[in-house]
Amino acid sequence: MKPVSFMNELNGQLQLHQPFDFHYRNDKPMASGEFHSHPFYEIFYFHEGKCTYLIGDKIYVLKPGDLLLMNGLTLHCPHVEPDARYVRSIVHFDPGFVGRWLQPAAFSALLSPFEELSNYRITLEGPERAEFEGIMIELERLTSTGAPQERRMLRLIDMMCFIADLCRTAVNHKESYPEKERHIQQVITFVEQNYMKDLSLEEIAHSVHLTKHYLSSLFKEVTGTTVFKYVYSRRINQAKMLLWLHPNLTVTEVCYAAGFKHLAHFSRMFKEMVGLTPEDYRNSRLSSLT
Repeated sequence: MKPVSFMNELNGQLQLHQPFDFHYRNDKPMASGEFHSHPFYEIFYFHEGKCTYLIGDKIYVLKPGDLLLMNGLTLHCPHVEPDARYVRSIVHFDPGFVGRWLQPAAFSALLSPFEELSNYRITLEGPERAEFEGIMIELERLTSTGAPQERRMLRLIDMMCFIADLCRTAVNHKESYPEKERHIQQVITFVEQNYMKDLSLEEIAHSVHLTKHYLSSLFKEVTGTTVFKYVYSRRINQAKMLLWLHPNLTVTEVCYAAGFKHLAHFSRMFKEMVGLTPEDYRNSRLSSLT
């Protein structure tokens, strides 16, 4: 059965119009290298296929049983190997709505993995993997049969309790990366720290001690996109947040704060990537609140 969707897309950013949304074993192909963000939290479970996932300044080569916890606003995208299967289950949820069901202490404990671990991967194996997949199967059954929201919400809270238990000692956990992924991790970290500056490919390559040619080839191989498409995606995402959160800033001020040097270039890139001018994007976001 097709997953029930309670989500749409507004101006390049996914929006929920229900408290949470669940897609079970979705195998729909996705374009690689397409970065996105959204104002809600995400639980992503990888069933099978070949996928490298970029979340902010982190990069994960996924394997079956991997669970990703995301706060949503961080720029992220999957890079799927050509012609490979990409089977995943995804929960999106509004943390504010979850908070209405719980006492403050319990609410804080369940959200801590998403807020303190900052876009984190857990690899599930054995009984833990079986238990988590069992929770998803039950949530899918409730969703597909149109069960009351209260029952589905209790299953989501059960899932979050399971995740919180797994993460109690995760703060001290350190990811290790193969050499290629380690280089790309360093590039993404450098861009995250410097996207607002006037970057060149030579400067980025120098920061990780690689040649420009090798860096360009390696970045495309691992992520499915180019170095500067990633840089521009990061800058545009920052501009979207500034337009949304700081209505007092002019478009020119947002342009410079996001790392662009010329307003015309910024406006052209924004329209190309978001589908609206910066002014229209800000106005549409403000009108959605009224």
